[in-house]
Amino acid sequence: MTHNSNQYKFKEGEVHSFRITGFTEIPNTDESFFILENQFGGKHLLKSNPYIHYNLQINQELKCKIDKINCSGKIYLEPGNPIYKSGEIYDFEFVKIIDHINSVGEKEKAAIVKDQFGIELTCSLPKNLKTDLNPEKLKCKVLRIKKGQLFLNHIESEIYNKSLQIGKVYSFVISKIKQLEEQTDYYILKDKFENSYSLKQDMYAHYGFKIGEKVECIVTKYNADGHLKIEPIHPHYEIGKSYPFKYLRTIKDIDPLGKEENVIVVEDIYGVETKVRSFDSSKISNPIAENINCKVDGIRKGKAILSLVQTNH
Repeated sequence: MTHNSNQYKFKEGEVHSFRITGFTEIPNTDESFFILENQFGGKHLLKSNPYIHYNLQINQELKCKIDKINCSGKIYLEPGNPIYKSGEIYDFEFVKIIDHINSVGEKEKAAIVKDQFGIELTCSLPKNLKTDLNPEKLKCKVLRIKKGQLFLNHIESEIYNKSLQIGKVYSFVISKIKQLEEQTDYYILKDKFENSYSLKQDMYAHYGFKIGEKVECIVTKYNADGHLKIEPIHPHYEIGKSYPFKYLRTIKDIDPLGKEENVIVVEDIYGVETKVRSFDSSKISNPIAENINCKVDGIRKGKAILSLVQTNH
């Protein structure tokens, strides 16, 4: 993650160069971070523990993907893996076949495999694949890399399971509400191939979804179990457009680097509170007009990701 004044210079999915300038430990915790610097001089923090096997060093130059910008504007970086690349197929050491429950609450078969670092990983298997084999190696596709972990799928999954393309919008039907982990309610949606997808119900309460309703969603990325994630098109806000939002308050926010900044909290048309950051947070002060203009940079988990267009002092 990073200090938020850099958020407007980057977009999710982009790859940029960063230099490791230091290492820090957070007092009274077991967390430690590498300090990275971007081309604009902005500082970023990268948790060290998930990347122990990367053998990262001070002064090393890294290519990092902008993996996520969350609804509070924080940027999450994903350094390039020393061996593996997303979208490529590799041989993995086969360990065993297991039964497990996937992200939509369905039982399925999966293989436990080891990568070249000796890390055990779960690889989803298509329903029609014979699992009575005991190979030494299993060919798996790297779907995604997040926090140093490989998200895998068996190479025949794309043959057996018809899937949708990331970044495209499709129509889904809300089939039911189902309790998944921690007894939490999720909407279960189906695509035209009868594949299932899950959305946490309380995050989309303001959307007014009903069972049997058709919903337009964009396919965003892969889950850890190899299943695709989706984000419904917002019923009011369109990405790239600017809208007036009700100003609520200005707060002080401190990131793990100890940098203090002013952050505006606004309310959207549904009463959902959202943080908004600016290029120069020192210019954010009270009083501010009742409504301020913000640009919708994205939608995540039912919330608009906003950037400040203008403030009135």
